[in-house]
Amino acid sequence: MSLPVSRCRSLHATLAALLVGGLLTACGAAHHAPARGALNVSVNEWRVTPEHADAAPGTLLIIVHNAGRLAHNLVLSRDGVHVSSTPPIMPGQSADLLATVQKGGYQLLSSMVDDEATGVYGTLNVG
Repeated sequence: MSLPVSRCRSLHATLAALLVGGLLTACGAAHHAPARGALNVSVNEWRVTPEHADAAPGTLLIIVHNAGRLAHNLVLSRDGVHVSSTPPIMPGQSADLLATVQKGGYQLLSSMVDDEATGVYGTLNVG
């Protein structure tokens, strides 16, 4: 049994709207690191995910996964000053970054392969 063409188009339009709405919602949402928990971050050639994250002041564990095809690292900086970083992480591998963070804004970026110049960075708000 097949559906009429108009009904199929309506179904496809509805599914497309739900998919786009879900993607837009996910893009704008900040991720929260639980108190005494870990923040999971993924880095590749095009972005640091999540782009925006929140955490509580204190010791923060950031688990970094390289989802790209080139080696990357993750640098945590504040006002342009290096706070902590991982060593280079090979594709498909992960590394931990442990840092003590204070209230304020931080930047998460990969300092390898001109990632910062191409806009590959995220923000961390500690409050």
